[in-house]
Amino acid sequence: MGGGPSIPAPPPPPDPNAVAQANAEAYKKNVETYIQKAPEMAALENKLRIQYMPQQRSLERQLSALDQQAAALSSLQLERQYGPQRTLEGLRRSYEYSPQAYALNRGLGQQMTQQFARLYGTSPYGAVEPNVAFAPRAMPPQDIYGTIGTSISNPPLQG
Repeated sequence: MGGGPSIPAPPPPPDPNAVAQANAEAYKKNVETYIQKAPEMAALENKLRIQYMPQQRSLERQLSALDQQAAALSSLQLERQYGPQRTLEGLRRSYEYSPQAYALNRGLGQQMTQQFARLYGTSPYGAVEPNVAFAPRAMPPQDIYGTIGTSISNPPLQG
């Protein structure tokens, strides 16, 4: 397998037995090193776990609370934004689908309102808070989570 004048001859192929022997020795050395270092690594792992686990747990709790807060607030905002439209759309659809059933339901609703008023002596709208009965469409934003997650970008680091 010679080469030409400018192409050197390739090296001879490696001996498969020698390669297998070298691989086995390297593997054995790696395993011995791992066994030798295992107690130190376990100690370091425990030290790091003790140091950072409470902080990690608190960060996970805060992130979870922030996720829940974002989901709740976005659904509240969507409800506030599209609630009346959704109600009107439902009424319009029910009227289109069956005007008789729509009229019957409206009549039943009025009848229930009158029966409530006759039975309890007050309007049913007075039985709930006015902001529920006549829901305002411009509610101020409410902070229902307090200080959860306010320190998420700058957590207290102690070991």
